[in-house]
Amino acid sequence: MHGLSIRRVLLPILAVALLGTAVAQQRTPVRNDNIYKAQEEGWFWYEREPEAPKEEKKEPPKKAPPMPSIIKLEAPKDQKPPEIEPLSVKWFQQEYLSVINTAIDDPSEDNVRNYRYATRVMLDKASNFTRQFQKQSLLDPLLDESVRSPFSSGMRGSFQGWTFESKRKATRAMNKKAGLWVFLDDQCPFCAMQYPIVARMAKELDFEVFYITPDGNRPSWLMGNAPVLKDAGQSKTLRIGIRPAVALVVPPAKITVLTQGLLSQDLLEERLLVAGDAAGLITGQERKNAFPEERGILTPDDIKSLGSEMAKDKGALTPGAQKRIEQRY
Repeated sequence: MHGLSIRRVLLPILAVALLGTAVAQQRTPVRNDNIYKAQEEGWFWYEREPEAPKEEKKEPPKKAPPMPSIIKLEAPKDQKPPEIEPLSVKWFQQEYLSVINTAIDDPSEDNVRNYRYATRVMLDKASNFTRQFQKQSLLDPLLDESVRSPFSSGMRGSFQGWTFESKRKATRAMNKKAGLWVFLDDQCPFCAMQYPIVARMAKELDFEVFYITPDGNRPSWLMGNAPVLKDAGQSKTLRIGIRPAVALVVPPAKITVLTQGLLSQDLLEERLLVAGDAAGLITGQERKNAFPEERGILTPDDIKSLGSEMAKDKGALTPGAQKRIEQRY
């Protein structure tokens, strides 16, 4: 009885269990492949949610530079142009042409007379200036150009004679410090013409002369016992391409080419004097006598210093110029 009672209890339970199994088999859900695929990632997988996109910082729009304000400038209403003094230089510059044009366009008696009298006034103004200009030149020795070189025919001849002798004296004094190189060639017809001129000048001024030829041989027309040297590159160094040529030599290394080609004695002496002055061979009173046309001439430094004084005092022109001109005599 006891076993029967247990069976009665177990059978209904078993039946319910079997029934539940059958129902479970009939209701098996459709396989989710995604889940099984996800198992490959591990039983503790989970799907990450996509991160929210970062918001880009937007720069505030740049403000356009403000447009410059336009300021209207208005001419002062009460301001009047300065009045021009009638018959002044500025008046003639602006009005004289109009007076002429009016007389030409309409040659009436009044217009032509007006033009003629305007011209007369202008010429009288110029004459007044000229007379005062000449007066200043006659009464102020510093403004008298005849002090440096006389204009009168009677004195001009004497002055030129004195100047010539002063120049020759200064040139002759150079012979102690300098000599001459003369480039000649026996095959050069002009060399034969220049040679006697150079020889005469050298004798009068007592200059030592060295004649230089391409081969060192004495030309057939060369007279006397003057030394003849072979060109050892001197002509190339001095860039002498034409013979005859004359050069002033100041030892140890100062050489100045005076001429390439024919030149008269007076011009040759003039260049010799200028070259010697540039080489510093003429100084003091001897130089002043040799160049009398330079007396009283303001130097660039004089003019510069005078300008500096005038920048501080506008009235410094006349006294400053007088003082500097006196120092140049």
